[in-house]
Amino acid sequence: MFDHLGRRKTYGGDFITARIYSPDIKASASGRVEDLRNGSYHIHFTLFWQGIVQFSILMVHPSEAISALWQARNKGHGYVAYTGYFVYKGNEAKVKCGFDLNQTQELCEYSNIKEEEYFYCEKPVNIPCGSLTKMMSVFVDSHTYLSKSEKDLLTRSNIRVEIPKNFEKISVSLCSGNIAVEKKKCSPGLNCTFPSGYFYQNMWNSQYCSITRYRNMKDINECLKGKIVYMTGDSTMLQWMTYISKHVNSLKTFNLYNENWPMTRLFVDLERNIKIEWRKHTNPFIMLVFHTFKEEYTIPDQIDHISGNQHTVYIFTLGMHFRLFPLEHYIRRVINIRRAIEQLLLRSPETKVIVKTENTSEMNERIEMLSDFHGYVQYSIVINILQDLNVAVVDAWDMTVAFASEKNHPSEVVIASEVDLLLSYLC
Repeated sequence: MFDHLGRRKTYGGDFITARIYSPDIKASASGRVEDLRNGSYHIHFTLFWQGIVQFSILMVHPSEAISALWQARNKGHGYVAYTGYFVYKGNEAKVKCGFDLNQTQELCEYSNIKEEEYFYCEKPVNIPCGSLTKMMSVFVDSHTYLSKSEKDLLTRSNIRVEIPKNFEKISVSLCSGNIAVEKKKCSPGLNCTFPSGYFYQNMWNSQYCSITRYRNMKDINECLKGKIVYMTGDSTMLQWMTYISKHVNSLKTFNLYNENWPMTRLFVDLERNIKIEWRKHTNPFIMLVFHTFKEEYTIPDQIDHISGNQHTVYIFTLGMHFRLFPLEHYIRRVINIRRAIEQLLLRSPETKVIVKTENTSEMNERIEMLSDFHGYVQYSIVINILQDLNVAVVDAWDMTVAFASEKNHPSEVVIASEVDLLLSYLC
């Protein structure tokens, strides 16, 4: 690698993603980037299929931008502004809320002592703290922790730049004497090898287990029959719920009379004894309109209140909404999730727990706040903290890098493969 003056770098730290792909057969896979920390990188590709294979290596951010992003993220809570809505005996008040408020004012504290989670609101005059009912949050686009020169590193033309190569494509053939190994059934137990699989004909194939295709109502119903499924996360997990309900019209919506998109969803099929519930994870969560606050529970708290059995499935994801906050929030939450999962599997080893990692995103605006670098750090954290637990993983990061997805909400091609893998763990 070279710096902006054309001098060879003697240090690493660049954020690079790599993939191989064959458009004619709709095949693609991620590459593993090894940083030699001297300005050079080794990129490892697994050749999963035969044919003409092309390469893409992207400089998402140079190391100079990474240093600025790392420091900026952990300087404070200035990227998001929270407003709490209080109602008491006909009186209303809207006040400032957040994780870190001015301690000179009287505050209402909403704490979870067990999880060491704290959130505050300025106390309204003559209104008790317990009357907080709704919360809203907005991006503070005027706020920055970066200097002018650091911001220039994050202009769109400097993001996801294709690195020039002295080769274009290669031809891959099957080795003589190569014996196909029969893959086992997908089962819990985090396999942290990257890449974990590949797309072929726009369908994800795991490197380690055999994925069943669940693309019609009959097969999905048969898999979910008798199961109680809890989904907690963000809008990317809501995509799973939407995909399943779209393909299974026997699932009926139970009206919970909530408002706005992050409302709790409940689907039931009484004939097959299926229950699927989706909830958003609690703060940090960005919601641009007021939404209910009283029914929120952290993922560890939810898990602690599940008795569990062979019919119970708990699925969760944490991602984009945490990118705007100091990393300590994410680390603390995942450590608490690990503690809760350990206790759940002690009292109910039959319960299945599945984590969906976060995916790549658009990176067209708010790069300082929402860069995929922040997402990759969080992806690495959740994999490392949970790696020795008996949980299953749907590696959405791997899938979306392989697919070259640059959307906050991946296309249905990706969602279908994520759900295939999810259901393959269950059935």
